Amino acid sequence: MRANAPEADPDVDDAETLRRARIALASVCEPGEPGLPDAIDTFGPGAVIARLLRSDTGLRVARKAAIGERLAALDLTQVLDRTEEIGARIIVPGDREWPHQLTDLGPRRVLALWLWGSADLRLHALRSVAMVGARACTRYGEFVAREWSAALSQEGVTVVSGGAYGIDAAAHRGALAVDRATICVLAGGVDNVYPRGHDGLFTQIIERGVLVSEAPPGEVVRRRRFLSRNRVIAALASATCVVEAAARSGAASTAHHAVELARPVLAVPGAVTSATSAGTNKLIAEQIAALAADPCDVAAMIGPLQVSDQPGERFDGRRSAQYREVIDALSVHAGRTATSIARRSGVEDKQVRAHLATAQRFGEARVDEWELWRYVPGASSA
Repeated sequence: MRANAPEADPDVDDAETLRRARIALASVCEPGEPGLPDAIDTFGPGAVIARLLRSDTGLRVARKAAIGERLAALDLTQVLDRTEEIGARIIVPGDREWPHQLTDLGPRRVLALWLWGSADLRLHALRSVAMVGARACTRYGEFVAREWSAALSQEGVTVVSGGAYGIDAAAHRGALAVDRATICVLAGGVDNVYPRGHDGLFTQIIERGVLVSEAPPGEVVRRRRFLSRNRVIAALASATCVVEAAARSGAASTAHHAVELARPVLAVPGAVTSATSAGTNKLIAEQIAALAADPCDVAAMIGPLQVSDQPGERFDGRRSAQYREVIDALSVHAGRTATSIARRSGVEDKQVRAHLATAQRFGEARVDEWELWRYVPGASSA
């Protein structure tokens, strides 16, 4: 990318050019690049590109020299053409399909996402569970992941995982077995999937669900990207369930990301003699995770909204898609302000407050003295 490119203009205000500039930055940085999201929000993507290309020492981005070098060598048109060629798409904050809960990642938030698949990421992530665990799992763990994922999928909970061998694959297959969508977050580009042994599984996910990556097409898998990928899995999902995990594992790191994001965490207990259950047993013992004995325990943490559609029942305003999105932005455990709920749901602040008042009237939400709102499980079906 040249310094005189439209995307490198500090004063650019054209929406499409700003979008291209953000995609360019996402194409050359490491996922969760410290300082870069804040710089973009402060100066704008065009100004950030201009400063990176001229090696501006005042820009507070840790790896600015390396990013600047990659920007100078970037062929953005090639990235966009390759995305279109494989049938994928790119979403950025502000797009209709963008999941608002990703803003919870704070300084390590996502700049853009490449998606390949038929499912709408935002809608399917509204009520979802990250089902994660060991690659070298036992038959017990594989059975739990597959059967629970199928049961939860049938109840309208989307399964999110990472496409790896073991628990991840069993979770995806459980959702696909009951003809439901599943979200797979990758560490490499959506056209450079890993592991290669799952090519057939990834093809099914593209047909029925969606592959997700922070990296552009063609980007290879790197070890550190598995850990950065885990934060996206935790942020997308309404709750995280660890089925089997060693004492130190990527699944345990996903659980810790979820805790930092104030998302509910559950763990499936296992035999004390099993190395693959050492991590889950530890999460339960240290009260990081709640014990999950069946899929109902997971569903209860997500707080599913049951809106009756029985004929002849009086319409009370709670069936609207907007109302459901506001309710889905609430958490049982973490109190959220109306402004935060508006950001997460994509509903305007004034309408959010009206829907919250309705939810409070029907006992589906409560507010405390600090004006923090929480979801009340079970009230909507009472």
